[in-house]
Amino acid sequence: MKDLSSGPALAMLLLDEVPPGLAVLDALAKEADVDVLRAGTIHSGRYLILFGGEVGPVERSWRRALDTGAHVVDEMLLAHAEPRLVPAIGTGAIRWPAPGDTLGVLQAATPPALVRAVDAALKGALVDLVELRVGDGLGGKAIASLWGETHDVEAAIALARSSFERANAKGTSTAVIPRADAAVRETLGAPSRFFGEFRG
Repeated sequence: MKDLSSGPALAMLLLDEVPPGLAVLDALAKEADVDVLRAGTIHSGRYLILFGGEVGPVERSWRRALDTGAHVVDEMLLAHAEPRLVPAIGTGAIRWPAPGDTLGVLQAATPPALVRAVDAALKGALVDLVELRVGDGLGGKAIASLWGETHDVEAAIALARSSFERANAKGTSTAVIPRADAAVRETLGAPSRFFGEFRG
């Protein structure tokens, strides 16, 4: 598994078919010195690429990918990604480190839309990222769970919704669950197959 301790910039591309996905991967990797953190198929026959590194090279590779990829379904570029994102994308692991009793849940039709929204939520509110799953096991969709005090989780979900709206993201859903029962925690836990099955 590729080390996911990349530089401050993070980009993700979702393509609707595998052959153009590989062509885009080749083009962006040749364009600049970036770290391809993960690339592979997800449900519905789509191809997902995650890469990072220094801001300039990542931006150049991202632009080259968009110029190459007529089959791009969705994309995102974060010049300074929230540091908790990459480790969570890499493991999908469950973490309950924060005080509080409220769960916030987000779902998006595409992984780039979700990662962009989670970045905004984590940067703007005092919450912990419990889980982040993209692609497989979800029909190509993506979900994230946040944890903290009720007012903080509400603020985080509001920021995520604003991100969805700015990007005109379709197929999104959110929920805030105050005083979440232990049974709710127990239902969370299966990490994303995308990162379990594709190993560099």
